[in-house]
Amino acid sequence: MRESTMKRIAIYHYQYYRGACKLCYRHFIQEMIESYEKCHEVAIGIYGEDCQFFHYTDFGQYDSNDTDRPSFHRLMTALRNDEFDVLMCFTLNTITTNEQQLIALYKEVRSRGMDFMTAGKGLETMKIMDYYIEKNNL
Repeated sequence: MRESTMKRIAIYHYQYYRGACKLCYRHFIQEMIESYEKCHEVAIGIYGEDCQFFHYTDFGQYDSNDTDRPSFHRLMTALRNDEFDVLMCFTLNTITTNEQQLIALYKEVRSRGMDFMTAGKGLETMKIMDYYIEKNNL
């Protein structure tokens, strides 16, 4: 058991990038920065200033319905090594649009006693996910 009260927060973000013009590329990067800033703001609002953030970002032409992405694999290794206390994302679909993969990830996070949240719903995300799992017998 860790003695520190510092929350170690992993933030995952996936941004699909199609190789468009430089202006579009800048837009995608700016969107990612804004997403991370919002995640930081929400996490600090919940846990206070004593937070350490770890960023996992996949940027490229990866399938949104699959989690076979380099940074996602690094995130899962860190999760299984208990390197963070909270998993956060801007929205659930920045992890995956595949319901089964999302539910499996959520269950693994919660089985380790970690919090799971989004920038929009904060910790309420866990209540929503629990309700959805229970309602659909997943």
